[in-house]
Amino acid sequence: MKVKFKMPEVGDHILLKLNIHVLEHECLLTKLEDEEYCVINLENGKGIRDIDNDLICSDSIPELLGELQQYYLIYLMED
Repeated sequence: MKVKFKMPEVGDHILLKLNIHVLEHECLLTKLEDEEYCVINLENGKGIRDIDNDLICSDSIPELLGELQQYYLIYLMED
């Protein structure tokens, strides 16, 4: 069975689950003024950060997803 991958777009909701425990965040994919993409935690309105407390951002959505996969399992949420 073939499954098509839908690349998320700005404004799409994604669910991030930490690889090491059950903690999960519902997030919104967004684009910053400086043409970088990041995700915002809808619970607290803050950007998702890495273990060094740096905001996880990237120049493209595929690169952003790759960065996030280092820390989270990513699930696209249906509208």
